[in-house]
This record gives sequence, structure tokens and C-alpha cells, in this order.
Amino acid sequence: MTNSSQAEHHAATAKIQARRSFSIVWIVPIVALVIGGWLAFKAISEKGPNITITFASAEGLEAGKTKIKFKDVEIGQVETIALSSDASHVLVSAKMIKGSEPYLTDQTKFWVVRPRINGGSVSGLSTMFSGAYIGIDGSKKGNPAFAFTGLETPPVVTVGQPGRHFILHADSLGSLDVGAPVYYRQIQVGQVVSYGFDQEGKAVDIKIFIEAPHHTRITESTRFWNASGFDVSLNAQGLKVDTQSMISIVSGGIAFDVPKEGPPGEEAKENATFFLYADRNATQEKKYSMRNYWMLLFDESVRGLSIGAPVELYGIKLGEVVDLSLEFDVDKKKFQVPVVIAVEPERVSAAKKEAALKMVESDPEAFMKVLVEQQGLRAQLQ
Repeated sequence: MTNSSQAEHHAATAKIQARRSFSIVWIVPIVALVIGGWLAFKAISEKGPNITITFASAEGLEAGKTKIKFKDVEIGQVETIALSSDASHVLVSAKMIKGSEPYLTDQTKFWVVRPRINGGSVSGLSTMFSGAYIGIDGSKKGNPAFAFTGLETPPVVTVGQPGRHFILHADSLGSLDVGAPVYYRQIQVGQVVSYGFDQEGKAVDIKIFIEAPHHTRITESTRFWNASGFDVSLNAQGLKVDTQSMISIVSGGIAFDVPKEGPPGEEAKENATFFLYADRNATQEKKYSMRNYWMLLFDESVRGLSIGAPVELYGIKLGEVVDLSLEFDVDKKKFQVPVVIAVEPERVSAAKKEAALKMVESDPEAFMKVLVEQQGLRAQLQ
């Protein structure tokens, strides 16, 4: 007993430690939390902007189905379609893909792509089976925007295409429309992109796009004319009919060339401005910088005379009529017709042309005085 008690007295005291262990049950919620966080981060990082497009009607559009495409590549989708507060148009809300923000500016254009027949071309036939979609012409120019007004007619998209744009200044649009062809020697090399009034609102500016490499043919001396319809002329050689193509007869068209007698000039730059002539014959007329105006008084009927009528000398055109009216002379107690004409002295050649032009430029009346006083020049209706 004594040995046993002594052994117990010298024995070490046992220490009890709790065992730490990781339960496998926690693996599932931790993995789920990681996956959920990654999906949330991916959704937020890949989320694109939301935009609103206004259209006149929602024909062919479906919420959750209609796509927004650029060059047949899907870059967005329509989410909701609703009427405006006054029911005059529809509001289309769409979600765009990430990375489209730089192309969403106040100059970006949207339109609905449907089957269309325009002149001699047919577009949007694929939508007969897949349904309509919204087309976009993105532009990095302008200020960022997320609300747009959709176009009723699709524009001509030239973004990324090699070529050059030019502006044609015309008195009226005529039969031209967006997509009308532009010809060079009866070969189509471009088309009309857009049109609108000029800054003063008195004329029309037509924007065209010439495809590469044909845009290098446009120089400072190039002249454009309206090739719509066809020109008919009858002379000693017989009847002549001139047209660019059947499409230009139906939907209009533009043609251009460089006058043979003039220098080709330097290559025209982007958005260079040209004048659009009425026809090819008008492009052959020379332009003169000097014009002198005179008033002719007639005391007889001027029936048939109109503004633009030619003023001729020996059968050669010297100018044109620019204005005419009817006045009553109180002193003579009779009517008279003042006719204002514009004479272009540069049309008259002389042995010493430079000296003659200097004389006319310094004293515009000197030229006419010589013709009237010394040569007996008189105005006569023809």
C-alpha cells in the first residue's frame, strides 16, 4: 500500500485538450458564396448602359426578343415597350452590351430594319423570317447620350467603309433621295447619304459618299450634275437620249466628271463642298467672275421675256436677264418696263484682253459707252 501511494504521489497530472477539427459541412456554403460573389461581380462588370429610343410606332418590335444590331452583330436587346404620356409615340427601353458607351452620342442614329423597296433596291428581306430588329449607326463624335429619337427611314451606313464624304449644294432636291446612286462614267461609285437645308434655309445640302478607290477621282475641278430621268435633244444629227441607268430614271441619281478643257486640280478633301448642276450641259458652261448690271427701258410688250433669258450680241450670249417689272411714268403718263440685265465682259475676247478687262474693271460704263455711242448698240426684243 505504501509503494502504491508513493507512486500515485509522484505521477504527473493529466491535461485535457479539446480537439479542433473542420467540418466538411461548411464546404458547400463557402463554395456557393464564392460562386455567387463571382457571378455578381461578373454581372456588374459586364453590365452595359440602358438607353431609351423613341419611335412613331412599335410595329415589328417585341419586348425581350427584338435585338439591336450593328453589321448583323448583336449589341443590345429591347427590354420594355411603352406608350408615351400623350400616346403620340412609343418609348423603347433597351440594354446595350458593355463597351458600347463611346458610340452612344447625340449623333448616333437608330432605326427599325424591316423589308423595304426603295427605287431599284430591296433591303431587309432577312427580317421576313427572323423578325424586325433595330439598326444602329454609332458615332464617337458628339456628346454622350442615352435618350434617342429613332429614324422612320433607314440611313446609309458608311462607318468603317473606305472612302470619302462630300457636300453638294443645290437649289432644290429634285427626285433625289437617300440611297440614290452616284455615277462616274455610268458606273456606280457611291450613293447619297443624307440631305437637308443649308444654314440659311434657302438651298439644299446633299451629302454623298464615294467608295474607295474612286474617291481619289474627286478633285477641285470636278463638277457634279443631277442625272435623274433622261435628257432628250434634237439637232441636225437626229434625236439623242442620254441617261445613266434605269435606276436613275426611277429613283434619281448624280453623276460627276472633270471638264476636258480645264485642269484636273488637286484631290478634294473630306467634306469638300461642290455645286450640283441641273444637267450635264450646265457643267460645260464657263463661269465668269465679272458681271456688270444695266437697266433697259421698254415701252412695248415684253411678253415671253423672263428672268434668266439670254442677252445676245451677234448671236453670242453676253449675259442674262436678272429682273423685270412694270412702272408708270407720271411725267410721260405712260407705262414702261424696266429690264435689268447682267453682262459678263469676259465673254468678249480682244486683241489686248488684259488691257480691255482693266478698262472695264476700272470704268464699267466705258465698255458699254463705246458700243452705244460709237457702234450704235441698241437693245431689241427677240
